[in-house]
Amino acid sequence: MAEQDEFFVPDDIDRQIERLRQSREGDRRDAEAMEFLRGYYQTDAKQEQEALNRMWSRIAGPRHFAQNTQTSEKELPMYHPDIHSQAGTLNSSRQSPPRRGGFRRRLNLLAAIVLLVVLVGSLTIVFAALRNRPGGSASPATGVPLSVTSVSMSVTPGSIAGLACGTNVTVTYTALFHVRPNSVGGTVRFTYTTNNGRGSTPASITFNPGETSKSYSFTWSGALPTDHTAPGPGGVQVTSPNQLTSQMVAPAGQCTAGAFQVTSVTMAVNPASIQGMACGTSITVTYIATLHVAANSPGGTVQFTYTTNNGRSSTQASITFSPGQTSRTYSFTWSGALPADHTYPGLGGIQVTAPNQLTSQMVKPGGQCS
Repeated sequence: MAEQDEFFVPDDIDRQIERLRQSREGDRRDAEAMEFLRGYYQTDAKQEQEALNRMWSRIAGPRHFAQNTQTSEKELPMYHPDIHSQAGTLNSSRQSPPRRGGFRRRLNLLAAIVLLVVLVGSLTIVFAALRNRPGGSASPATGVPLSVTSVSMSVTPGSIAGLACGTNVTVTYTALFHVRPNSVGGTVRFTYTTNNGRGSTPASITFNPGETSKSYSFTWSGALPTDHTAPGPGGVQVTSPNQLTSQMVAPAGQCTAGAFQVTSVTMAVNPASIQGMACGTSITVTYIATLHVAANSPGGTVQFTYTTNNGRSSTQASITFSPGQTSRTYSFTWSGALPADHTYPGLGGIQVTAPNQLTSQMVKPGGQCS
């Protein structure tokens, strides 16, 4: 008797009755659901039976075993007869009209949940598009601020040694900018010079996010001067996003100056003719000497003498050339009345004495007075 009292504890009986009641209530709702589906879709008896068998297998398995994990195996046989009897009741209940109100409420609730999920998904897509569109509030960029760490300079050609002064050349300066790794990118502003800072030009260069180096080239063009003032030292000075001054570079060596010497002298006279003039007419005849010196010379002074009477008398004179200058003119004159014996105007020209010696041709106006 003590064992029976211990087995049939009132609390255990009440829990079993409550579980059975809940099981039957769930079975009744499942039966209503199947009847509703059969009425809408005309499911044949075989498909219904298979569906019922699967349903009762789930009820007899996970549903009752999961309700109380502490239930002992001795309690399980108490439920099985009722479960199978309920299955028979469910099969017989198909003859009565189903109560569709509860299922329709469930269906409406399910439809509302689906609609809510669709709306939430749509809003998520819209917000993502707004964040990513141009001008929208995009997520903050990752990376460090842009900062120039160094600038490397190079020049081409590397040397002008051996080139003659006066030669036209183009010198290219290249600045290689280095910025901090993993930067967010941006614009670097700077000025560049080709004459050691006596003059400068503003410029800029843009870095993409993550880019660490970029080059910029600028040039100087012109004739190599004999005073070697160009091409000058070139470089850049960064002004933004930070300040930094590069080294200065220039081609090595110097151009070669030619020897300063007179290579030729050309003569001209004005008027070119006195034909038709009356003898005794007073005139001024101008002799023009053009002196030519070697190209790319360092410049200097040319010493010479000039004559207007074919060398019977002469006058000393000089003229100075700047570095690289290749020609200059010098004029001298004879004035007087045209003599009837045609001895004037006479032949005029020059004789170079320094830096080298050279005698020009002799010229005078053509024709004779009458």
